[in-house]
Amino acid sequence: MNIAIKSFLWTYSTVREAEKSLVIGEHEVRIRMTQNRQPKYMATGFSSSVENWDAENGYPKFSHPLYKELAQRIDKITENINFEIKLAEKAGRYITPVEIKNNLTQATKVNLPADKPNKIIAYIQMVEDGYKAVENPGYAAIFYNCRLTVRKLLKDKDKMFLTFTKADHEAYENQFLGLSESTKSNYLRTYCRIWNLAIADGLVTKDHHPKKYFKFKVYKRVRTKKRSIKADYWKRILKLKPAPNTRIYRSHLMAQFMYYARGMNFNDMIKLKWIHIQNNGVAYKRSKNKRSYDFELHPKAQAVLNLLREYPVQSDAGYVFPILMKEHDDVFKIDARIDSALKDFNEDSQAMAEAIGWEKRFTSNCIRHGFASHLNEAGVDIRFIQEALGHETQLQTRTYLDDIEDGVIAKAINGALIVA
Repeated sequence: MNIAIKSFLWTYSTVREAEKSLVIGEHEVRIRMTQNRQPKYMATGFSSSVENWDAENGYPKFSHPLYKELAQRIDKITENINFEIKLAEKAGRYITPVEIKNNLTQATKVNLPADKPNKIIAYIQMVEDGYKAVENPGYAAIFYNCRLTVRKLLKDKDKMFLTFTKADHEAYENQFLGLSESTKSNYLRTYCRIWNLAIADGLVTKDHHPKKYFKFKVYKRVRTKKRSIKADYWKRILKLKPAPNTRIYRSHLMAQFMYYARGMNFNDMIKLKWIHIQNNGVAYKRSKNKRSYDFELHPKAQAVLNLLREYPVQSDAGYVFPILMKEHDDVFKIDARIDSALKDFNEDSQAMAEAIGWEKRFTSNCIRHGFASHLNEAGVDIRFIQEALGHETQLQTRTYLDDIEDGVIAKAINGALIVA
């Protein structure tokens, strides 16, 4: 999801009533979030004159009387916006600027008890329970994982926010040494989010915030590694013949369906029901952006469906793939079952990759990225790829297309260069 963030002067009007950080005759400083050309604004509580504002960089000039306070305020709001976006991406859900603003400005986002615990493990548990109460398993799982890492840090002994030291925060960061930047960023952002909430609740002061003790820049944009699989290796995977009715056989069918169903997300594929299959096509609502999709299926995807109709194990709840059953009757059971199925699928996918000599990590994401990259390499217009993937912007699609293998790039360059 691509949301542009920019701080700017609201020059359409001037401040008429003086307040602590607002000066009569100046313009309000606001932060604009733009998605699909639709803006949403957040107030900073500060104002500035045109002379003291750097319009190009969206930041106050050093000459601003409250430069330090305003700069910190802009950075803080921007960090919180980026965290909400990252949190939504991690939970696999679509988020809008309207929801982000509500989350950051309304204390009623999740019904939390008035008497909040002043110890960190209990506090994280409270936040986790709040998301469970509103049936948001994705967010609840994120804070659950955070709680586990804090418990590991403290050896299951809870500790007051106020008693945390520099050494504690450094030890927390050291738990993630050797992990990918993306994984490290997710854990540290969530940890910082807990401290932001505790500060907002008055349990601790901002001087205790852990970010200043981390070596890793928590809010920097992390570029993911290439995930696509080369076309010739994908052809080899398609030619594999796993033993019928085994788990890896089912995973092989899933891999084919994802690829030929326009790079369908694993979560959406598992939630497909037979009622969504109509006239050689599929009609469903994507979980991430809530948009409805209705398209004709590739003959290879249809062939997979024909095999699934005769598969010995069937879902008693009408799902196409025999993963979800009637017993998975609420969002938490469904979420847990899909998470378990994804782990199995990725394990089988890696086994298939090793069987054909693909030495890189191979997961469900590689199939979706491969679908996009293979279309791009074949010269398909990026607008069609964007639509097929369900992306809101071409910028999102280009992230997938960055996965073009260097061999393809080298071949194109070598063929284009003039040789004497």
